[in-house]
Amino acid sequence: MHEHAFSKARAAYERDHVLGGVRGVLLAAGLAALAFTLHTRTTGAVAMAAVLAATLGALGWRGGAWRRGAFAGVLAGVPPMIVPIAVAALSHSGHCTACGAGPSWVCTIACFGTSGIVGTLVGASATTDRAPHSFAIAATATAAVTGLLGCAAMGFGGALGVVAGLVAGGVTGWFAAPRAEAS
Repeated sequence: MHEHAFSKARAAYERDHVLGGVRGVLLAAGLAALAFTLHTRTTGAVAMAAVLAATLGALGWRGGAWRRGAFAGVLAGVPPMIVPIAVAALSHSGHCTACGAGPSWVCTIACFGTSGIVGTLVGASATTDRAPHSFAIAATATAAVTGLLGCAAMGFGGALGVVAGLVAGGVTGWFAAPRAEAS
């Protein structure tokens, strides 16, 4: 009797983890479709889409703080993916024609700014999670790769802006967030 109950519980546990991984891969496919609609599709952006699918699949399968952080990171990565294209459209009277050749300074600054803001939020959110280190690592990784779906299309400078902004903002959020007192 106990073996049957254990077997059913184990199957439910494994099914939850597999479905978490599948949801992660499907989310990555949707984000890639959005990014490739908004931005020029480059080899770097396609590589970032593959990395995002693998990362979200693995972290979704892993579960716990890793899954929570991964999906929070995706939410944090959407602004750096979208804001630079809006800035490019406003500053270049339409879509940036030089995106394939290299990013403009305005686009790079937009990547730095939005990434710094969401990085701070990710860092602060991590401090409130039951497993803050796992959450922060997963969130920062997926936020960076999600943002790179957009900024990678603008070149290395835009990609550097996403990564540097998230690291700087995440570290700031990590240290600035209030911590529970040790008893």
